[in-house]
Amino acid sequence: MKRLATAGGLVAGVLALGLLAPTAAVAAPATVGSVAVQLTTADGTPRNVAGVEVAALGIEGIDADGLTDANGRVVLGGIPSPQTVTVTTRVIPGQGAATLAPARRTGVAVVAGGTTSTTLALSVGATASGSIVGPAGALAGKTVTAANQTDTWQNFQTTSDAAGRYEFVGLGSGQYTISAYDSRDAEPAHWKTLVQQQGASTASRVTLSTHYVHRTYDLEVFANSADRAPDPRLSGATVNVVDTATGVTASSRFSTLLDSEQSAQFIVPTGQYVIELVTVATPTSAALHLWLSRSVDGRTAYVVDRASALPVRVAYGSWSGWGAAVPVANG
Repeated sequence: MKRLATAGGLVAGVLALGLLAPTAAVAAPATVGSVAVQLTTADGTPRNVAGVEVAALGIEGIDADGLTDANGRVVLGGIPSPQTVTVTTRVIPGQGAATLAPARRTGVAVVAGGTTSTTLALSVGATASGSIVGPAGALAGKTVTAANQTDTWQNFQTTSDAAGRYEFVGLGSGQYTISAYDSRDAEPAHWKTLVQQQGASTASRVTLSTHYVHRTYDLEVFANSADRAPDPRLSGATVNVVDTATGVTASSRFSTLLDSEQSAQFIVPTGQYVIELVTVATPTSAALHLWLSRSVDGRTAYVVDRASALPVRVAYGSWSGWGAAVPVANG
């Protein structure tokens, strides 16, 4: 009985092992795909640039990235599929005077188990340079940024040198707001420029004027159109702030680039000021002398009546912002 019991146990163990033995493997459906990227020139000719970091951006961020080989090619694999991704450059090695601007392609379809081929056209980027100064002269080691307002994924950062100079290379085409920071908790100085990367013409090289960077801009004046559309009357418009006690006037101008809102920064002593805005004449409207006031509902507004000007309180070293929409043209 003992031997039978043992034999029975062995048989039962073998049966159990048989039940647990794996069946033939069944291939699981593919859930990832790949994107093969070729760098090109603007006309589609392959561009043989190695070491360009390229990434595939999905819904939750970077799904895959890699570096191009000597032929300007890279395969981005393991991308969750199916989905559409944005293929973009992340880091482009310096190319000397021919520094390349970032590029991207949206809506690239990734197929599960397959490879989708696409291209990224890299053009020579634009250059913007200038210098910054403070109360004691040139500002060294300050953070300067350039943000493309017409293509917000393009943002650049650099640091001013010992002479306060900064330079951005490889900029893509568009309108940029350049900001310089005296310190992390300071109000930045900002100005605008328009650049053009190489396309039908040569890439632009813009040299900007020297800008004064202060820890705090005591007063910032802004203006916009009622519908927030770029208003030609504000391109290069003059802003005057008048000290009501002394009559001393500080003047500045809005950027000449058209934008949804224009602004000017001032460093002024503590006191009360009235704000005058002189718009630019256009073929459809004469120049206007406007004063910041309040409308019937209590909001700030620009009016033509000097006597209605609103005195605003400004404390040196403490930021204050004032502005409103300008009246409609010929209104």
